[in-house]
Amino acid sequence: MGLKEHEYVRQTLERYTNFPLDRMCEHFLITNFKKYVDWFQEKTGGEKSEGNFRLVNAPHINCTLIDFGIGSPQAALLIHCLAYLDQLKSVIMLGMCGGIDDTLEVGHFVVPSAAIRGEGTSRHYLPPEFPAIPASSVNLFCIGAVKKLGIQPKCGIVYTTDRRLWEYDENFVNHLRRQRILAIEMELATLFSVSYHYEVPIGSIMLVSDMPLQRKGIKSKELHEKIYAEYMPTHLELGLEAVRALEANWSDVSRRLNSEW
Repeated sequence: MGLKEHEYVRQTLERYTNFPLDRMCEHFLITNFKKYVDWFQEKTGGEKSEGNFRLVNAPHINCTLIDFGIGSPQAALLIHCLAYLDQLKSVIMLGMCGGIDDTLEVGHFVVPSAAIRGEGTSRHYLPPEFPAIPASSVNLFCIGAVKKLGIQPKCGIVYTTDRRLWEYDENFVNHLRRQRILAIEMELATLFSVSYHYEVPIGSIMLVSDMPLQRKGIKSKELHEKIYAEYMPTHLELGLEAVRALEANWSDVSRRLNSEW
């Protein structure tokens, strides 16, 4: 019959990361950005590996970071694969988003409580009427990590789209303006949906990288570089702090997850 699903999925993750599964850690930070991989490797001294995904493994802090690229299909593939790891404890997405709510500013951190499923990938994992939500037990530690650094997190609903360059579609922009959403991005609804399907404990801390509905608010090349220089170290430190807190309180988190699922 060939490979069974669990065998094929595990081999896929090993091929995509070029790294043995039994050496991966129990907590995962996931992201879309190569520079995050480089910073994490320099900060932790972890071992770097590269395939279709880029990975840094830091066993001394029990954390593996994976850059899976951009878009919902890639996001779904990664969570599907992680779900088959025996040692998996938590996943935290460190991504960037465009601020929609005028209370946001570039450099703010958003801990989403839900994501609108405006992409097409999540329908393969959940019926359309299901909401896309993170694991509250993990999200609480994401909120706690932001607060511990003296920053007030923004919590609420984000919109996930699989469309690039939507900023120039007037009808779509007007649709966004009518919604009570904080921000827009490209993967969270898929990440939350696939994680719910496979009971993967997931949360996220998102960095507001631009304000696309404001005049001159779309992210330029110059703003892109400024985001990395000014906010990337803090963003990654927030993820590391959340992982440290999850690990330190894991027995309690595990009990909460059992009731949550």
